[in-house]
Order: sequence, then structure tokens, then C-alpha cells
Amino acid sequence: MDQASVTLHSIEKPLVNSLNSKIIIVHGVPLMRLAIETTLSRAAALAKADVSSFATIADARNALDAAGSGTIIIVDIAAWSALDKDPGGADLPCLRTRGAALAVVTSPDHAGSRLLENRGVSGVINPDAEPQAFVELVTDLLSGRTSFVKASVAHPASPGLGRLSQRQYEILELMTRGLLNKQIAWELGLTEGTVKSHVSAILTKLGCDRRTQAIATFMQSLGVGRATSAAA
Repeated sequence: MDQASVTLHSIEKPLVNSLNSKIIIVHGVPLMRLAIETTLSRAAALAKADVSSFATIADARNALDAAGSGTIIIVDIAAWSALDKDPGGADLPCLRTRGAALAVVTSPDHAGSRLLENRGVSGVINPDAEPQAFVELVTDLLSGRTSFVKASVAHPASPGLGRLSQRQYEILELMTRGLLNKQIAWELGLTEGTVKSHVSAILTKLGCDRRTQAIATFMQSLGVGRATSAAA
């Protein structure tokens, strides 16, 4: 991955160094999972790190429950989605409170990166990145920095997503989890009427007729299903 394609931002404080660090990989593609694990296990900069990998969030449950300061969690987009709505105690706010940092292997546009960052993700890396880029991602996170890929020229962000307010981003993200307006209202402490107004505005800004189209646009911004039509 080209160094110019990454932006770095400071976060509150650095995690512990690699001598005490744990790296948890959750990726549904066996070859990709093995490649990331092998790359990080063999990296000189991470020689003392404890690296483990799993196919699903369920498989990684015990490791995630024990995750704390100095833990780096690298997941694919499916695992992130499962973790983002996980009621089992290993959700993103809980992991961040315990000092863990999460990175997602995906190819988002600028809006997708913003959405992930707003959801507590500390880093994003393209699945086609060079092996060394994965090592640099982990060392960046251990050093207290976040790393997000800039918008891809080949996949420009949907102009509509960039027009959404922060509240509308939150509502759209909850829509992707299958929540109805009443449930979204309860989650955000809003009235159902207010949520309905926001949903209507979201559809207008995205040029969509249905919620399913807006959800597809959201997922495409995260690098999921770009080649397919957003129509539903």
C-alpha cells in the first residue's frame, strides 16, 4: 500500500509495546487469515507479540473477552459488522474502554472510512495491501496512532453520503443493522417522528426510493458489493 494513501491521526495515548501485545485476527477467508497471521508472526518488529487467528467472532469469543491494553484486533468487514452489534460484552465501545484497538480489512471510500472511524475503528487497510503494510498498521496502532485509507480514485465516494449530518450517519448505520424506526428512536433517545424525518432526508440526499437502496449505498462505501447495483 502506498504511503501516500494513508492518513495518521493522534489518539489519546499509545498502547503498550509489542513485548506485551496480543494480535487477534478474525477473517472469514482462510488464505487471507493465514497470510495476515504469518506476516505478523514473522515480523521482526512484532517478534514478541502473541498472534492468533479465528474464522468468526464466535470462534474468537474467549480471546476477545480477554482483550485489553496492548491488544490489536484485525477483522474483515463481516466480522466488524458482527462485532459492532455484539451484545455479548465484546462490542466496540467495551473493547476501546479496555484499551484494545480495532482495524478492519476492507477498501472503503472516504465516507466509509469516516463511518468506521465514527464507530470506534482505529484503522483500515486494503485487502490487497503489501504484507509490510499490515506490519506498519499494527505498529502504528501500538504507537497510539490511527490509520485510515483515503478515498480511492477508482471508487469515489457517493456524493450523497458526504451530505449526511452526523445524526443521519448514525441513523443510516442503525438501518443497516435492520432496526426499525421505533427501535432507532429508542437507541438514540429520539421520537419516532424525528427518526422518520431523518430517514426521509437520508433517502432524498442519497437519491434512493427505499431503505434497502440506502443500506446498499452505505455498504458499498465500506467496500462491500461495489460491483453490484444498489437498486433493490
